[in-house]
Amino acid sequence: MRRLNLVALLGAVVVGLVAVGCGSPDAGDVGSDAGSVAATAGQGPSIRELLEREGDSRLVATMRGPGQIGYLPPVTRREGNAIVTVFRIKNISTGALAGFKVDEFWYDSDGETVTGDSHRMRRPFLVDEVVEITLRVPRDSRMDRSNYEFTHQNGVVEANVFEEMEEPTPVEEDTEETDESDEAETPAR
Repeated sequence: MRRLNLVALLGAVVVGLVAVGCGSPDAGDVGSDAGSVAATAGQGPSIRELLEREGDSRLVATMRGPGQIGYLPPVTRREGNAIVTVFRIKNISTGALAGFKVDEFWYDSDGETVTGDSHRMRRPFLVDEVVEITLRVPRDSRMDRSNYEFTHQNGVVEANVFEEMEEPTPVEEDTEETDESDEAETPAR
């Protein structure tokens, strides 16, 4: 019985050593900063590092349940061999909509689906934000009418047609500046 306990103990020690030894290659290069949050081996980047990389990112609470939007009647035009539909949409919900999605379906005269397109926003659709969404589908001679569906990650979306709406809210592009003077002004942590 003692040998079995000894074998189990040695097995646990070996597994523990292998697990620590097989950590990420940069886990030992943590540096002399003992209080570093990123010092945990094999955990990946810390939340602090992710937030610093993103710059001015912020977390927002999103809607659960039905959301509400307003949109102008879509403008549909032909561009070459494609049909392009442009929507201008405003979030009139009480909270941001996560995973906001617009689906367009084209039907023939018999009601059979011919083609369609979909667009999903990667970032939350903030309250009172106005966005312009473009959908493209290949042109087909059987196309007769279209239908649109609006959804979000946590529920359905009630859509209202507006007569007029302000211009879309400009979205800042993800650009990386390599200006060394900005790096010199940022205090090291």
